[in-house]
Amino acid sequence: MILIWDEDYNELISFLKGQKEKPFLLCDENTFNACGKSIVEKLKKEQLDYDLLILPNDAHADEKNICKVMLNTGDNHLIVSIGSGSITDIARFSAYKQKLRFISVPTAPSMDGYASSVAALTIDGLKTTVLASAPEKIFANIEVIKNSPKILKLAGFGDLMGKFTALSDWKLANIIVEEDINWEVWNTMYNTCEKTLKNIGESEFEKLLLEGLVKSGELIAVVGNSRPASGSEHHISHYLEFLGYDLFHGIKVGISTFYSIKLYKYLLNFDLEDIERFQDVRIDIDEWKREIEENFPKIQSRIIGENIERIKDFNNANYRAEILERIKNKRNEIYGIAKSLTGKESELLEGYKKLGFSVDPEEWGIKKEDIKKALLYSLYIRERFTILTLYQFLGILKELVQNVII
Repeated sequence: MILIWDEDYNELISFLKGQKEKPFLLCDENTFNACGKSIVEKLKKEQLDYDLLILPNDAHADEKNICKVMLNTGDNHLIVSIGSGSITDIARFSAYKQKLRFISVPTAPSMDGYASSVAALTIDGLKTTVLASAPEKIFANIEVIKNSPKILKLAGFGDLMGKFTALSDWKLANIIVEEDINWEVWNTMYNTCEKTLKNIGESEFEKLLLEGLVKSGELIAVVGNSRPASGSEHHISHYLEFLGYDLFHGIKVGISTFYSIKLYKYLLNFDLEDIERFQDVRIDIDEWKREIEENFPKIQSRIIGENIERIKDFNNANYRAEILERIKNKRNEIYGIAKSLTGKESELLEGYKKLGFSVDPEEWGIKKEDIKKALLYSLYIRERFTILTLYQFLGILKELVQNVII
């Protein structure tokens, strides 16, 4: 693991002293006060030259802030991100595009992107995952992590617990569309989540939470995409963000996880043996395009372009027959995924309750109608097979969302 637990940031300063590049410190107003200021004081004491950019507290990883960083960095810089989600993603993407080195100083156990080789950016108002640089090292101070705001710890917990549904989706895709799966990565991620869940309330909880989030990013780098960490629950979260909900990413993921579980729970009473009854299902492409235009304003052309071939595949009789046969033949394995995941629900709910994390979207200001929209349309954000894709393929997603899930 590239994570270094660093008391008083002495390891960080020692590392920076040995580099030829000038440190470029990137933080926001809050993270500067949390530990950026003390790091600056240590650099001054060691007479180390540095540059500093402090973004506003509400800075998002979007075009504006990426541009601001890239305008202020040069090829003599080593980027040091001091912060959590947005700050880290801005730094990692800027480092990637400018071919600069990059290290991370997390200030809260709030998200799983610290060690990741991809960045979650908001482009044209929609969360998009793009290639970026993984940090060489991560320097974390346990006191800073423990003293971080409660809301950030809840966000990190929600992000990490979302891996249970993401991993279920990965298994499902492996079975139904024969997507490659790395079982060592799968098991490592699952066991990491389990360990954190079982240690809520213990003295090591924040340490395990951050380590789990960092491990998630490392595993993303191993497989070269976000499959170990992101599935239907992340897609739902991204669509809620697209609708304008400015909650922390992990809060939306934490809530969305339980809707993904509901979708899997429905599978337990769904007849997969008589699956051939869905052979003649077809998606009306003109109607589908109208729905996309209505529900993805401003970016409808992009969403249609990225998904039209998938919709055509769904309407292809030979493709449908092949997938339906695989579902029927593998139905016991599919039921097993659903049974295993839904068996975790009560334990997860208990963990959320201990932390004071409500899974009722309305308590977070999210309208139930918008949850419905997210369940119906979020699968088009990324071409990835999940439980949402399965129900869309079968032609029952809309009915399910209206009558069963909400």
